[in-house]
Amino acid sequence: MIAPLRDRRTLAVVRDQGRRGRSGPVSARHAPVPGDERCLVAFAIGRRTGTAVVRNRIRRRLRAALAELAAVDAVPAGALVISAGAPVAHAPFAAVCTDLRRALERAVAA
Repeated sequence: MIAPLRDRRTLAVVRDQGRRGRSGPVSARHAPVPGDERCLVAFAIGRRTGTAVVRNRIRRRLRAALAELAAVDAVPAGALVISAGAPVAHAPFAAVCTDLRRALERAVAA
């Protein structure tokens, strides 16, 4: 199950101690959360990426790709912070899914 990451302490743990995986323009940081089977997710899309419209498009595309990966149990339990660059806004959706899957695999395996 995917849930939003809203706790500042958990976000700080992911930022400071999380393991990072990257594939193309997609980057993911993962940190295990003891006793929680959910996947807690936060998106970090910086202003340098583009206007609010572009940043929201990237966020929606990443959320849809994550939901598709969750349907086949390819999303790890724990806390995730996912970030992406501007190319995600116009890349084919299959490429976004592939990059996200690889970034998650690398973050968990690191």
